[in-house]
Amino acid sequence: MSQACTLQSLQVDEPLAGTAPVVSCYVIIEQPGPWGREALLDSHFPRELGEQLLALTKGTAVKIVLARHPDRLERNNAAGHNIWIAHTAPEHREMRHGLIEDLTILLTWDFEALAQGILPPIGQIQTRPLTFVCTHGSRDACCAVVGRPIYDELLSSVSHDERTLVWEMSHLGGHRFAPTVLTLPSGSVHGRLSAAETIEMRAANADEMVYLNGFRGHGWFPAPLQVAGIAVRNVYDIKEAGAIDVLRVVNDRAVPALTNVLLLDDRVETEVRHTDGRTWRVHVQRVQLPDQRAESCGKAAESVHVWTVQEMQQTAD
Repeated sequence: MSQACTLQSLQVDEPLAGTAPVVSCYVIIEQPGPWGREALLDSHFPRELGEQLLALTKGTAVKIVLARHPDRLERNNAAGHNIWIAHTAPEHREMRHGLIEDLTILLTWDFEALAQGILPPIGQIQTRPLTFVCTHGSRDACCAVVGRPIYDELLSSVSHDERTLVWEMSHLGGHRFAPTVLTLPSGSVHGRLSAAETIEMRAANADEMVYLNGFRGHGWFPAPLQVAGIAVRNVYDIKEAGAIDVLRVVNDRAVPALTNVLLLDDRVETEVRHTDGRTWRVHVQRVQLPDQRAESCGKAAESVHVWTVQEMQQTAD
């Protein structure tokens, strides 16, 4: 029997920084019951609708995932599905929440517009942050073996009123870092947290702070920019969630790096900016780790390429 992917990832010392899924907008759909390997296609969610939604979101930097909650397992479907839409851009974070009875209304949404932060007017704006823990064991066993206990302990740690803010979710990405945790509307992603750390992370997020332990990144930024921003946060102990912006440097000019643009270079220069006026030039390099690991349980071992910081220089006080 092959070793769990989480253990393989730990053994090769695979870094967490820069592994958050690159997503500008999340659509979270409540769907109780079991999820198959492909949640939108292999669950009680209508398969044809799932196929259409996957086609509509392809290439848009919009990610659709399913969520469920133990307090809602026996609900009457006629009561509607909870839907959250969260745009995660640092300068334009917004999340809407509503109940939808007929999920086919999602087919009328403009997903390109969602990616740009133009959200459909469902329900109301939600400001209280939500925490989602991946427990999608049929996608990867580690998400059940590691994610499920973490979710159960996190849920038991909150007050009765706050239980509606803690959900389990389908595949987020990076199950070898299980438990994988997503917080909305910030779009921050964490991995490899203990139950106690997950509780601390949720409290920090509620205070609009970034919990640096296990921080994989903010999905709004492409991987090399995630790495640069996290490096500056760690070196200078910057925890305020909205304090950091990261740009790509092209021809000595700092420009935004869009979530739907794939960066093919193996070396990227970035500029990290703090709201207090400090700036840093951070050079990151894509390198191969010396050892191999499986991307998920049951897969063959393969080479690992990661982004690492080569140089960091503060350019303005």
